[in-house]
Amino acid sequence: MLDPTPELPDDTPISNDEFPARIRNVLAAAGLKTVGEVRETSDEILLSFQDLGKASVTHLRGTLGLPSCDGVRL
Repeated sequence: MLDPTPELPDDTPISNDEFPARIRNVLAAAGLKTVGEVRETSDEILLSFQDLGKASVTHLRGTLGLPSCDGVRL
């Protein structure tokens, strides 16, 4: 397992990252398979996933070295 960091290549599978299990499960259920797919997904879409709230989106964006693309803040 890899620590999610801004340096991870876009083709890194989500299943190889040490995201919290709940976040990883939500992303997998939504069909997102790679770090790049998460990076390209808007906050609005991420927030539409059941069990993924503002704190989780903020965590994902911060961990992957991206600002919130839709201004989501805690």
